Amino acid sequence: MLTSFQQAVHKAYVKTVEKVTPTLSTSKFLEEGVLTPEEFVQAGDLLTDKCQTWTWESGDPSRNVSYLPKEKQFLLTRNVPCYTRVRTLENESKAAIAEEIRIEEDGEDSWVAPQPTGNQDDIDDDKVDISSLKIDDKKPNTTTTTTKPNTNNDEDEDEDDGDIPDLDDFQDDNIIEEDDPAVLSKNKTTTTTTNNSNNNTESKVEDNDNILRTRTYDISITYDKYYQTPRVWLFGYDENRKPLKPEEIFEDISEDHAHKTVTIDSHPHLGISFAYIHPCRHAAVMKKLVDRQSENGKEPRVDQYLFLFLKFISVVIPTIEYDFTLEFDT
Repeated sequence: MLTSFQQAVHKAYVKTVEKVTPTLSTSKFLEEGVLTPEEFVQAGDLLTDKCQTWTWESGDPSRNVSYLPKEKQFLLTRNVPCYTRVRTLENESKAAIAEEIRIEEDGEDSWVAPQPTGNQDDIDDDKVDISSLKIDDKKPNTTTTTTKPNTNNDEDEDEDDGDIPDLDDFQDDNIIEEDDPAVLSKNKTTTTTTNNSNNNTESKVEDNDNILRTRTYDISITYDKYYQTPRVWLFGYDENRKPLKPEEIFEDISEDHAHKTVTIDSHPHLGISFAYIHPCRHAAVMKKLVDRQSENGKEPRVDQYLFLFLKFISVVIPTIEYDFTLEFDT
């Protein structure tokens, strides 16, 4: 693990390279799985059109980058529910995360979805090939929905939730490692009362099976000029809309990836601290998925990039139920 000094040197190096490196202007989507800024905007336009919970944002004008339109600096979806902590999935044999998806390739770049630690006899071992995904041009509802199945694992659970790669090759050093339990039981709610005489606010937990206070996340997607791929940023709130601490965000990151992928840094367009998923392996994974489409006789479309991208990112944050409801034909 790098020291704080080494981390600072690496960040300074990346920023320097970004300044002196020309912005990618020639498409390398098929060859390398990366995007030009224009292709990022094109993919973002389709995402906001098909999943209207996502919007383009301009951010802080002083932080705008010249290679993106002023009104399309990054993508954002707000108040995304996160009903349970990742660790609860590990003991549920029929959790959605139980499906194993592999991208066949020799060597260290193979991606595998994490397995729960529950009773393996109850786990559906069928592997879902990415070729089963289909394009559906119908526009989904604007209500935040997700193709991620819930922990009840209904029998009609979408097969489309397969084929998500693993992030085992990610490596970073400013990593969230503490585990501070912050789970709100599903049969309890938090009520807040205010004493008018002194304006003191008091919260208490009451038994109630009908209402669930849940964590929520604001998720944004920026264009990373250095890696030439999207980068996902997370800002979480607890059940009372108070910002989550870094160690609490860690509870909502897949255990197989949290110690390699999650870093805290300043959001490039907002200037406040977010957790982000390190993008160092994003291009390699997207290249594999693009190759798989071609092998199956399908022509990869760069405007669909973010849907496929968000699908494999869901392995890292399996309980954060953001919208990526467009189906793919891969």
